[in-house]
Amino acid sequence: MAVVAEVALGVCILVGAGLLLRTFAHLVSLPPGFDGSHVLSASLSLQDARYAEGEKTERLFRETLARILKTPGIESAGIGLSLPYARALNDGFTRPDSPQPDDPKITNVTYVTPGYFEALRMNLLRGRRFDWRDTSAGPQVAVVNEAFARRYLSDKPPLGLHLKTVAALREIVGIVGDVQQGSGWGDFGPIGAAPTIYVPAAQVPAGYLQMVHTWFSPSWVIRSSGSRQSIIATLQSAIADVDPHLPFSSFKSMDEVRAESVAFQRVTATLLSMLAELALLLAGLGIYGLVASTVVERTRELGIRMAVGATVLQAMKAVVLPGMALAGVGLFAGCIASLGTTRYLRSLLWGVRPTDALTLAVVCGLLMTVAILASVVPGLRVAKIDPAISLRGN
Repeated sequence: MAVVAEVALGVCILVGAGLLLRTFAHLVSLPPGFDGSHVLSASLSLQDARYAEGEKTERLFRETLARILKTPGIESAGIGLSLPYARALNDGFTRPDSPQPDDPKITNVTYVTPGYFEALRMNLLRGRRFDWRDTSAGPQVAVVNEAFARRYLSDKPPLGLHLKTVAALREIVGIVGDVQQGSGWGDFGPIGAAPTIYVPAAQVPAGYLQMVHTWFSPSWVIRSSGSRQSIIATLQSAIADVDPHLPFSSFKSMDEVRAESVAFQRVTATLLSMLAELALLLAGLGIYGLVASTVVERTRELGIRMAVGATVLQAMKAVVLPGMALAGVGLFAGCIASLGTTRYLRSLLWGVRPTDALTLAVVCGLLMTVAILASVVPGLRVAKIDPAISLRGN
């Protein structure tokens, strides 16, 4: 019974590890929706009383970007409240020109400067991107992503529609492709193509800026053919020229940003995989020990069988098959048990179902292979039995 329990436990743990590994593989394989190669991001906290006014924040953004873009090798640069893969601000909005104008809905909201979409090479599907003419004194505008248009604007052509958000009534002037983001709401997973509204940084009210800068730090994104160190030096110099009291807190490539977004899934998959390896080892050792002890206990009996005409293969079957039968019982029990245990992992799984047949089949095949090897290897000792010695009782 111990062997059956070990195999059944091994199935449950291996299935859980397999599902988490497939979830991690699914998340890292999601199309990013942008080109992150040769892009470096740098975050900077603006939770500072000196930047309580929108004009000062806009001046910081405009002047630092102007200095950065003058540097040879810098292709494009922009600033955004949040980056792809990172957790975004969740906020409410309404559609004044819809049949239910006062019905609030939730979405991701982020401010960006001109150059942000270009630096990340996000696809412009319709309309236009932001430019420096989108100031606080100009028409209030917004750009939405495909997921937003699909979820909330499927009844009408999006361009020209109005949204009430970030304390303003805004006209949709563009639609960009989806990028993977942390949503914090809905069923989009740890990262996903969540509905998002982009607004010009210059059109965000001062009070709203103070609030969001309490939780979020804006990020500069720079596309350059230069080295990482040269880009960092350029960024630090640009900030020092405008405000030497504002140091960047971190510099990250987009690959590093993506790795951080799935760090929890990587850790959980790794830990459960280590437990699964231990369970697989224990199951194999249990079967090996059972068959090995059986060979020792039945040496005289097996020798007599071989002396009266039984082949070595027949004698091996006599000791190997019971071990494999117990493994089969454990596999069956483990499969049944895993159907119940994997439901506790449901909140951690994305892109794969808790009852995924492929994962279960791979686990069963792996455990059965281990069971066969653990049974056959000690069973080979039967070939070394000398029937004559067994008949003499030695």
